[in-house]
Amino acid sequence: MGLAILGAATGVGGAYYGWRALDQDAVEKSHAAFRKERDDLRERYVELCETAADMHTAARAGLERIGGTSLLWEPSMRPPAPLPLSSVTAEWRPGAPPGDPAILRAARRGLPRESKWQRYETYSSALGVLARPALFENRPSFRLVAADWHATGGPRMAFSRARYFDLVDQNEAVAHELAHATRAAPHRTPAWRRTPMRRLMADDPLSLTRRVVLPSVGTLTVRRTPDGEGTFFLLLRGKGQVATGEDTYGPLPAGMFQPASLSPLAHREDLDLWRTLMREYNEEFLGAPDAIGDAGSQVDYSQPPYDHMESALADGSLRVWCLGMGLEPLNLAVCILTVAVFDAAAFDTIFARAVEQNDEGKVVGGLRSRGTLTGLPLTAETVADLPKHRMSSPAAGLLHLAVQHRALLLS
Repeated sequence: MGLAILGAATGVGGAYYGWRALDQDAVEKSHAAFRKERDDLRERYVELCETAADMHTAARAGLERIGGTSLLWEPSMRPPAPLPLSSVTAEWRPGAPPGDPAILRAARRGLPRESKWQRYETYSSALGVLARPALFENRPSFRLVAADWHATGGPRMAFSRARYFDLVDQNEAVAHELAHATRAAPHRTPAWRRTPMRRLMADDPLSLTRRVVLPSVGTLTVRRTPDGEGTFFLLLRGKGQVATGEDTYGPLPAGMFQPASLSPLAHREDLDLWRTLMREYNEEFLGAPDAIGDAGSQVDYSQPPYDHMESALADGSLRVWCLGMGLEPLNLAVCILTVAVFDAAAFDTIFARAVEQNDEGKVVGGLRSRGTLTGLPLTAETVADLPKHRMSSPAAGLLHLAVQHRALLLS
């Protein structure tokens, strides 16, 4: 009798642990699939941007590619012509972030399993555990509430509070969804029903009142030579270093529109596009540590290199233009589009110690002359020769616009 009971208990125990092993196997397979699809998303990033651009331009009248690139915009997203950045007003408008239940549910559908019974709650939590990039911090960020590019007196943009992972939870989820939907047939545009999260935003991909939109600021840096010619610079975004757009060429510099510290005053004082640009120049061209928003000390803009950039802007040896904002179709991210034109002497002085690599990737700047970056020629021919299969939407769009407005920018 005792042996029978022992045998039964052993059998039950074996079945239990076998069942648990199957559970764990299913969870691990879910994790492996997530990582594999992240790799696929990275490898097909530019191709997927093209697919997403086709889907959204077909779904919304007026939304168009910028010069044949995958970066999208419509008349309400741009001023009639490039304007000085100083003419764009950024104002504070407090309010709770939107959270459309349907979008949130769709974002969670494709998440991997954390256990047999439960999926990860957010994309950022899954990414942080299973495929964490080197730069991955939930920093304070500015949320775009409204934008009027045709306002009397100049364009106006309104912002409120958010966190960086709010962006990851939606933008990376909608990109991952498209990668998954097209994996079996990479060159075929999927039916909208196969991308339920994206379908919810087909009529209005900005959807400012339904989802959290955290804009970045993408800047094409132009070095103007004494003979009136221009050169430009790119960043090759490193594999495993950034959360999105790995191994593609992006604008240099580019970064999220964020406050520079946790000081209560920083949210108001750093609600300034020009200050964001200056910090990104310091970080991406000069290799300074990020002003990451987790300290209480504020940035002193009276110190180098900020004071040098301020002086160049004041004396006209630096001119900064704003061209509106573009929509990156794959992840539905918004990028504020700017072009900064430095006279060569000012550029060579401010960036005399420009780095070859920063925390996000490699600086692509052509030949160095006496240690100074000289850049790639800003011509239609050079832009046409760039590897289109590795160009990010913002870089491609900005370069097209810079060539289109070359005479104005270099005048």
